[in-house]
Amino acid sequence: MLEVRLLQRELRQHGETLEARVRTRTAELEASYLEMILTMTRAAEYKDQDTGAHVHRISYYCCEFAGKLGMDAEFSQRIGVASPMHDIGKIGIPDLILLKRGSLNPEEWTIMKQHSAMGADILGASVSPYVQMGAEIAQNHHERWDGSGYPKGLRGEAIPLAARIMNICDIYDALRSRRPYKPAIGHEQSVDIIVKGDGRTSPGHFDPALVASFQGNHALFRDIFEAHIVPFAGA
Repeated sequence: MLEVRLLQRELRQHGETLEARVRTRTAELEASYLEMILTMTRAAEYKDQDTGAHVHRISYYCCEFAGKLGMDAEFSQRIGVASPMHDIGKIGIPDLILLKRGSLNPEEWTIMKQHSAMGADILGASVSPYVQMGAEIAQNHHERWDGSGYPKGLRGEAIPLAARIMNICDIYDALRSRRPYKPAIGHEQSVDIIVKGDGRTSPGHFDPALVASFQGNHALFRDIFEAHIVPFAGA
């Protein structure tokens, strides 16, 4: 009996050591994933300095908004990390189109829309849950609830939730931001455009549950935008 007890204790100690090694390795892998994600995001910033501030705000919008929607801490943290990768595919878009000062013609717009599929291809079939969500967002963040989006014209809940969250956050930030082809729009007007539409943007583009939550929590978006106007320079 003593020998059995000694063997049981040895096995228990071995199990605890193994668990500690697994936790350490898991933490190392997660740190590696996050470093890779930051590197890819920085690469996109070299294309367009405005992108830095944009992706930083997007991370905060998506993380905080997911919490307001009732998502758990794991999902909220994951979308906060994954969402900055949404436009990574723009690395493959020619500068003459990406940085054009003025409206894109139909041919240029067709090329620009390819960034969604490019982003999903770049992120690929990763084992990282962050990169997996990043690929899902990159592929689908321009899809619309009413089916009028791209690249596949997905409708309703066929669009992944992370991409639906990203879409409304992306539109808000785009409205608030100055671009070569448009001036910046104030917070109240941006909220009004998302909730009521303006002829170009329609509330039908978004998940109705997200529009309702956005309307009740729009001050959160305003505060994040005003706190992170300066382009993001790193972690």
